[in-house]
Amino acid sequence: MVENIIVSWSGGKDSALAVYELLQNDSFEVKGLLSTTSDASGRLPMHEVKRELIQAQADSMGIPLYEVKLPANVDNDTYERTLHQQFDVFKNQGIHSIAYADLFLEDIKNYRDQLLASTGMQGIYPLWKRDIAAVAKEFIEKGFKAVVTTVDSERLNPSCLGKVFDHQFIECLPADVDPCGENGEFHTLVFDGPIFQKQVDVKPGEVFETMSGRFLHVELGWV
Repeated sequence: MVENIIVSWSGGKDSALAVYELLQNDSFEVKGLLSTTSDASGRLPMHEVKRELIQAQADSMGIPLYEVKLPANVDNDTYERTLHQQFDVFKNQGIHSIAYADLFLEDIKNYRDQLLASTGMQGIYPLWKRDIAAVAKEFIEKGFKAVVTTVDSERLNPSCLGKVFDHQFIECLPADVDPCGENGEFHTLVFDGPIFQKQVDVKPGEVFETMSGRFLHVELGWV
């Protein structure tokens, strides 16, 4: 029996690889992508990528995007209540599973599982506990292309912003930085790859900051 599934979508490399893995698996049918955005900024929190770019990715994949808009400075109760409402929509469509691209952070996985279970849903983790270096290498070797959009300036040099996530980028990372950025050292946006029907043409622009300058982001515009 094929299970209908929604994929949590950040626009980054791990999300893209999770979608790829699920599309190759006959046990699942990807029915949509789920992204949370700030209603005030029109961006994905932390990644700070504009919603228009996320929509362009979904359009290129031919997969519906479900955007959950959150108020500025949203508290946890409001966040969970808003997601519960979206989960109810999915359940009414016969969808009871959300896929996440988490790799090894147990506390985040536990939180997701508890949130889903409270609404009668479950989490699927196609990349969970896989070798981190192998995941980064696989992403590149499958033909995906991504650009670094965010760095934690306490962990990574701001000069990494706007660089393509490739073997050279990984080799230049400090030893204490996860090659997939799983600890939030950096974030990416995927602009091409085997799940895309056409490339999402973007170019790096100005750099801006959040959280008092700790996190730096590059504005991505259209080519």
